[in-house]
Amino acid sequence: MTPYQLAAVGLLYAPRTGFIGTLEANYTGGFYLDKENTALQNGYTTLAASAGWRAKDWELRITGQNLTEKRVPVAASELGDGQYCLLPARQVTLTARYWF
Repeated sequence: MTPYQLAAVGLLYAPRTGFIGTLEANYTGGFYLDKENTALQNGYTTLAASAGWRAKDWELRITGQNLTEKRVPVAASELGDGQYCLLPARQVTLTARYWF
């Protein structure tokens, strides 16, 4: 149930103040979902990004994960044969931080 290939690449722009942003791509190669090696899952790529603004004592950021909306099976479920857990759906979060 372990993929043979994993790869990731990312870009980060994070000065002390001003615009901040990230981009990342993650690749998971093909793997089998069951112990008998009969249910092959093809490889897939997910993308994530964030953008925001950072000041001296606060930060505001929006982050998106799984932007490709891949909902592939990633593990066998303990609920029964032929049932699989899916990759979490697209998620967007807004974060505000204040340092004091």
